[in-house]
Amino acid sequence: MKINDVIAWLSGHKDERIKSIYQKNNPIEVMGVKLTDLREFAKYIGMDQDLADDCYDYPLYETKMLATMICSPKLMTHEKIKQWVMKANQTNIVDQGIVHLMLIDHSSYAKYLSWCTDENHDLRYGGFAFLASYFRQADLNEINIHESTNLLSHIENTILQESLIIQNAMNNAVVMAGLHVPLLVMKATEVAMKIGYILPLKVKNSCNIQSASDYLVRYQDNPKYSRVARLRQQKG
Repeated sequence: MKINDVIAWLSGHKDERIKSIYQKNNPIEVMGVKLTDLREFAKYIGMDQDLADDCYDYPLYETKMLATMICSPKLMTHEKIKQWVMKANQTNIVDQGIVHLMLIDHSSYAKYLSWCTDENHDLRYGGFAFLASYFRQADLNEINIHESTNLLSHIENTILQESLIIQNAMNNAVVMAGLHVPLLVMKATEVAMKIGYILPLKVKNSCNIQSASDYLVRYQDNPKYSRVARLRQQKG
């Protein structure tokens, strides 16, 4: 399959209603294909790194997202992932597509964490998106507590200086630390209280303003949403 075949398939599955939803706050051109349909198409294609590279180079949200689904994790080096993150323009291509590739690459965890303090804003976004998933999904014995504590302090001290989208990524990382890493619960709780409320990316209203503290209080004892709660439940 070639990139022209991909574009033809996307054209045949586009939906104007989906396009209007996906295009909101999305700096990359959207055709309007459901992610569920895109995943089914990815299964049909299978793993194809050459096509993935062509898809990611194409200036379309769906082709870039598809690329993250059909690429070969073994061929996604740290440098290639870095390039993809910088081209993702701080969209959910990072959160829903690239981060799972980053989590596979255990040897580069320290490099991905270093992006949280990089001068490049696209890499900072990628770093904090990775940090949240790192707290939620990485084995506890792989989580660097010292570095993580420093990054939580960094969030506390710099969050108000960042763009809204990076603030939201930082806020999410604090929540994930408090819900999923026992040794970081106290630190995450302290940071959450200090940073207070962060405006949401989409709708600003009294019901939709994000507080890491509120999330932690709401879910910290729920084993469905908290690894910390599950571990306590198992010990009890």
